[in-house]
Amino acid sequence: MKSQPPSAITRSRTHNYFLALGSGYVLQFATILIGFWLTPFSLRFLDREQFAIFTLVNDLLVWLNLLDLGITAGLRLQAAQLAGSPDQDRLNRLASTAFFAQNIVVAAVLVVGVALSFAFPHLFTMSVQLQRDATWVMLLLLVGSALSLGTQTFSALLVANQQVHLDNAVALLNLVIRTVLTVVLLKLGWGLYSLAIANIVAKVTTSALAVVRTFHLLPGLQLRRDLASWQVLRGTGTLGLWLTLGSLSGIMMSTLDRIVVAKVISVEAVTTLTLTGRLYALAGGLLANLTNNARPMLGQLIGQKKMEDAARVYHHLFVLSTGLAIVGAASLWAGNGAFVTRWVGAQNYGGWTLDLTLALNLLARSWALPNRAALSAGLFKVPQHTISAVTEAVLTLVLSIGLGSLFGIAGIASAIWLATLLVPCWYLPHLTAEMFRHKFSQLLREDFRPLVVSAILIVPIAFGARKVTDLVGGGFFGAGLAVLATSSIGLALLWFLSLDRVLKDRILLHFGNLRTSALARYLNASAHVELN
Repeated sequence: MKSQPPSAITRSRTHNYFLALGSGYVLQFATILIGFWLTPFSLRFLDREQFAIFTLVNDLLVWLNLLDLGITAGLRLQAAQLAGSPDQDRLNRLASTAFFAQNIVVAAVLVVGVALSFAFPHLFTMSVQLQRDATWVMLLLLVGSALSLGTQTFSALLVANQQVHLDNAVALLNLVIRTVLTVVLLKLGWGLYSLAIANIVAKVTTSALAVVRTFHLLPGLQLRRDLASWQVLRGTGTLGLWLTLGSLSGIMMSTLDRIVVAKVISVEAVTTLTLTGRLYALAGGLLANLTNNARPMLGQLIGQKKMEDAARVYHHLFVLSTGLAIVGAASLWAGNGAFVTRWVGAQNYGGWTLDLTLALNLLARSWALPNRAALSAGLFKVPQHTISAVTEAVLTLVLSIGLGSLFGIAGIASAIWLATLLVPCWYLPHLTAEMFRHKFSQLLREDFRPLVVSAILIVPIAFGARKVTDLVGGGFFGAGLAVLATSSIGLALLWFLSLDRVLKDRILLHFGNLRTSALARYLNASAHVELN
């Protein structure tokens, strides 16, 4: 088989990255738009306590993913490096080992999950009439979680081979199915069960599609019990355990604020925190999409020992994603108060202090994302990377409990940005510099200096835009005006002051290629119509 020229390989990786990025943003914007409509719609049929129960059930079920012991993450990272120099036999051994190991994990998840479902009503203070419903809803959602975990092997293989756009297409189908069923069942009076049943049906459908499309795109893939190996599992085991600890810290960072709020303040207060932070959570997902989709590309470059190329990709990724985080946090803070108040009512808005804390959380968490992507793709010093994440999570828990008793919801939420600032914001760049064999001071100058001026200038703009919302009467119009004004000026500052010429050229080249491809498809379609 004739080898592909290096330039063609690079174009293919870049094309797949932008394809994954674009499809991911389509999915996330669809999620945002549907969520904006579905949340107030659901609150017509559910009270604040029921909405909080569904949120907490999902948070607790996320913890069961730890029983995966890093099998999925290990497969995804190792398969990505194999994609750079294909070895079908080794891939089949890795995939078979992961698949059959995950079958055992699913059984463990079901056993632990059933016990947790019956204990759930007693973990938090809730209405007696809702305790039985809470147990059954958690049991239903447990089935969906187990099914999703059992098919993670297929999703991991597609991600490793930069086929994320197909995963996103199936996730979009999942969103449509879940939304339609939720609406229908809520109208039929199924209440809290509507959300759980819709979730299961959507996961059954999309899990089946995940299996089919994996075998279609990877025809050489074989999942056989005789290929599963304890030796391979032990080889992945050490890496998997460290990745599991990393997952533990991620779960703690993403769910503990709501759990602590439920224990320290009230179950209903979870609804306030969730709805006030909804825009920030969605923005965080968009930024994570930017970095997570770069992991396979970074893994392939590192696997081929192209460290300087990987370092350039990391640097551009850091400046772009962190710059967008600065703009996003400032823009959302400017308009979030007016938006949430109009969207779900003033009783569900936590105030400007909580708003500012959530903006700082978004910025702090996004600051570390490019470093996490590079370090995990390179499998570099996984123990040190993981220990820092666990330290951050434990520090977050301690701070949230202490600050929550003093300052309420805002104090609990502020623990996230404080812990992130104290640990990963400086330690992860240090590890990244070591991996790429750059001086730490050099990496700091290259990554942080382009962003400083833009960050300073956008702060007064956000404050002014938030004041404007009051002058125009708030509501959706005021929120939109504040976000649009802040983001427009912020993006202009980012483009002219922060992005270097190489990164600008790559962005312009990509969007130029998109326009050219779209025009070519249009002309071909027109010619086809005329010929017929």
